[in-house]
Amino acid sequence: MRRWPLAVLLAATACAHPSLPPGPSPQGIAQLERTFQTLRYWDDQRRLMDSRGGDSTFHPATVAVAESLTTSRRRTALAFESVAGQPLDADDSAALHAMREAWRGGLSGDSTAGDSTADHGPAKVLADSLIDRYGRAAELIVVDGDTLNRLAILGKLGTTGDRERRERLFRALEPVWQSVNGDDAPDSPFRRLVSLRLAAWADRSSPVDAKGPAFGLQSAELETWLVLALKRWRATMPDTLLEPWDWYYLTGLMSRRLSRRAPTVADIRRVNDGYYRAMGADPTRLRIHYDLDPRPGKYPVAFTDFGVRNRIIDGRRVAGDPWVFASYQSGGIDNLAELLHESGHAIDIAAIWTRPAYLDWPDNDTFTEAIADLPAMELYEPGWQQRFLGDSVPLATALRAKYAGIVFDMAWALFEIRLYHAPGQDPNLVWTSITRDYLGIRPHPEWSWWAMRGQLLDGPGYLVNYALGAYLVADLRAAITRARGAQAWVDPGMYAWLSAHLYRFGAARPSRTVLESLLGRPLRPDALLKDLARVAP
Repeated sequence: MRRWPLAVLLAATACAHPSLPPGPSPQGIAQLERTFQTLRYWDDQRRLMDSRGGDSTFHPATVAVAESLTTSRRRTALAFESVAGQPLDADDSAALHAMREAWRGGLSGDSTAGDSTADHGPAKVLADSLIDRYGRAAELIVVDGDTLNRLAILGKLGTTGDRERRERLFRALEPVWQSVNGDDAPDSPFRRLVSLRLAAWADRSSPVDAKGPAFGLQSAELETWLVLALKRWRATMPDTLLEPWDWYYLTGLMSRRLSRRAPTVADIRRVNDGYYRAMGADPTRLRIHYDLDPRPGKYPVAFTDFGVRNRIIDGRRVAGDPWVFASYQSGGIDNLAELLHESGHAIDIAAIWTRPAYLDWPDNDTFTEAIADLPAMELYEPGWQQRFLGDSVPLATALRAKYAGIVFDMAWALFEIRLYHAPGQDPNLVWTSITRDYLGIRPHPEWSWWAMRGQLLDGPGYLVNYALGAYLVADLRAAITRARGAQAWVDPGMYAWLSAHLYRFGAARPSRTVLESLLGRPLRPDALLKDLARVAP
């Protein structure tokens, strides 16, 4: 972990925040909500320090945050007791329920609390161990004398013309796969993790099965949607099967053509910031922070977090400080795509203004991931490329690059659905069947190359968010284009419009309600399938 200067760490704990109240009083729900807001602040600070690389639980600043968090938890527990049995109107009752759910979900500090479908006990111990092994394997990989990480290798697969080097790059990821699934024996680490999770879920709905019903789809219907899109994609690919490293190269033409327009991390930041500024969401004005440098021990998956949430102090609105974390060794189109997505999360949470009880991510991860992709998908429009990169590729080339990522997410989602529905299967064979039939990739059942996504370890079912989310994105983007016009995404008023219609609610409204209010109907697959049909065979 990177060591912080003491002065910097101490300053982090002293920045403006809701001051700790003297203790609960009979002021009821309002006092509880103020105390709850303070608890959220200190919990966010603890997580932020860990993400940025705080080096020791004994460091003075780390201790100061931990002590403040402990004090705030105690006062919040007392504040909950103070409102017990008090008559509340419907709005306050709903707010109290939301705060209790967040408290039980982990804010209380109870390590066994949280979603009943999340990892606990032996499953959590094993998952945490695998995430650590995966992170160490993915951050330092040497190929032909070059020290790379997982993301850098995946980016190079689409841009490296030498076929033999592409194969070496791809196979250099084998330690990453092995960190997750060993030699694919029946008692491999990942197979044991699947068994432990299924045993813990017992007869409860799994996180994998919970994704579709949140938007009115049964699991079987969601699987049908995924297969339908994957079959349409397969029809656009060559009849012959491709090696995986050649598949990445075939779909990487856009990256090869345009990555030279943003070759460094500074370049992708420049493009990212310029685009969001054009749609009225200037990252600097929104106080978005970026931590993009690789370092040992850094969490291996890109993510966005609150840092400090928007909050109301003494009746004043005080803007928060969202944080984006990733590990980029270079720029390029693939890293730009990810950065645009993470910035989509950041502008979302920067726009959440609601009472403290609801000042959180939306209540559905699929919806959260989808609305982060709403602006990010502009990357694949030739007009956007010309404006922000100074060059462009034909629409068919851009769409192939766009859907290459989406159908891979769909393949991983289908992999999880099938694996958890029929445990005991060889995951290598499940993955081989899916990628052969729907992606046109030559079978390699001897490799666990499916195991390159960290979400498989720390978020069972999380990859379904991206797959189902692609349908949400396509449906919403079509509706937004009808409402705002083809140039909506570079309209300076776009961010204000999105904030009013999608972002501002946080957890105050169910995600399905927000979605269907904008669409005027339930989610449908038509928009994605229509867009996918534009990919030239």
